[in-house]
Amino acid sequence: MTATSSRPSNGASVNVTNATNANAAAGPSAGKRQGKGGGRLISAEPLTTKAVRGASWTIATSVGSRAIGLVGTLAITYFLVPEIIGEVSDASVLILSAMQLSTIGVGQYVIAKPNAGRDVAWHATVFHMALGLLAIGLVTLFRERFGGFLSAPTMARYVPGLALAAVFDRVAFMPERLLARDMQFRVIGLSRTVGEVTYSIASVALAFAGLGGMALVLANVARSILRCAMLCMAVDRREWLTPSPLSKVTTRAMLAFGLPFSVSASASFAARRWDNLLVSNFFGPTVLGEYNLAYNLADIPAVQVGEQIGDVLLPSFSHMGPAQRKRALVRSTALLALIVFPLAVGLGAVANTAVATLLRKEWHSVGPMLTLLAALSVARPVGWTIASYLVAREMTRPLMWLGLFQVASLLACIATIGRAGPLWTCVAVGVAFGAHALASMVVVARADNITVASLVMSCVGPLLACIPLVLAVIGARHGLAWLGEMPRGVGLAVEIIAGGLGYVGGAFLLARKTAADFLGLVRSALGRRAAGRSSA
Repeated sequence: MTATSSRPSNGASVNVTNATNANAAAGPSAGKRQGKGGGRLISAEPLTTKAVRGASWTIATSVGSRAIGLVGTLAITYFLVPEIIGEVSDASVLILSAMQLSTIGVGQYVIAKPNAGRDVAWHATVFHMALGLLAIGLVTLFRERFGGFLSAPTMARYVPGLALAAVFDRVAFMPERLLARDMQFRVIGLSRTVGEVTYSIASVALAFAGLGGMALVLANVARSILRCAMLCMAVDRREWLTPSPLSKVTTRAMLAFGLPFSVSASASFAARRWDNLLVSNFFGPTVLGEYNLAYNLADIPAVQVGEQIGDVLLPSFSHMGPAQRKRALVRSTALLALIVFPLAVGLGAVANTAVATLLRKEWHSVGPMLTLLAALSVARPVGWTIASYLVAREMTRPLMWLGLFQVASLLACIATIGRAGPLWTCVAVGVAFGAHALASMVVVARADNITVASLVMSCVGPLLACIPLVLAVIGARHGLAWLGEMPRGVGLAVEIIAGGLGYVGGAFLLARKTAADFLGLVRSALGRRAAGRSSA
């Protein structure tokens, strides 16, 4: 729930899925099998096919939702002044913080125990709702004091509406997790897309009607109610609303698993927002605005693609044997690198042209920041893949320490390297992300005897394949400059096409094995989908 196009917080809401080892080994004609915990039906489709299809849905809908959100955010600036948007943003961050800090990882516990009964889902629902309502209620009660602390005294008027939206988001939490557990990604993806479309249309229309900041608040409420209704209707309410006595054993197990994960998620939340405080303190609000825009744009490949794939990987890891899981980690790291690296490096390569084409001159200094942040964000998805692996292994304490290390390294790098200037701040962010990815590799290597070298080498081919991409973009840029002035947008389109062709050639030349593996998975998923339609 955001009032503006702000950075998402992935730590508190990891989408996960469910399948069994038997299902993974079954053929496409195995039909449906009866699952535990209330008789849900679980498809016997192979696990890799489900993972590819789930990743496809989550990526497509996430990217689409993000695109719609960016368009809506741009449009809303024509009707609302920055002060009002800032006040609503302050209120939104306040509510989001309450939501994040009151999450204790119960959803992830349900995921890690896919064969648990409805009593576990009931425990998770009770704890998640009780803590959420308490946190949201306290923030709403003391909103005037928070407004004074944030130097935004009129912010308090927007808190109750955003709190109402948060309550609906809280209700939708468990149905969404159950859908993801059963690999119903289509419903989740559609609910997100419909929600973003609703928010964008409602916010612009209400702002045009003269409602001011309340336009954003009411749009948030409309989005949350609609998503909650779609998700709740898609899940049998008995799966999560069947009352059962609260068990001390289940509660202790849930807290032992979830609390470290919650600390890790809160650390991830802080890592996405506290850098803004330092940037503002060092360089002022103007540079902060440029940095935040560059960060949000650089986030698109890493978060909207890499994070979604990482979400789908968790259930796959959960249902594998130890040896199979180790091989899958190395394989998934290579495949993730093959997909995310060209997006991140490519965005960095075309950053200056994209900024000059799409933004006003006042924002052209965003280009160099975007180049650095996008190119240096390649290490982030590696950390998420390993995080999914650690959660599947129920190793939430190492995950917690990795999250705290990420926050500490980010703040330390910005406070030292970043003091030299805004561009050095972008370098500091990249260094912190790289350090976190390397630390994640070391942790998983010690836990499961997976060598760091194997994980690093799985990324080398896709990274080398980005060299032809960058060279192709530079060549296209110089070629267009030699031809003379072109219509607006032509240069950006040509650079993107050239970079894409350069990476495809580089991938089959320098990362042939990983590229062939990726194409094989895609063909398998498409083939089974076509076979299913034919059978139907």
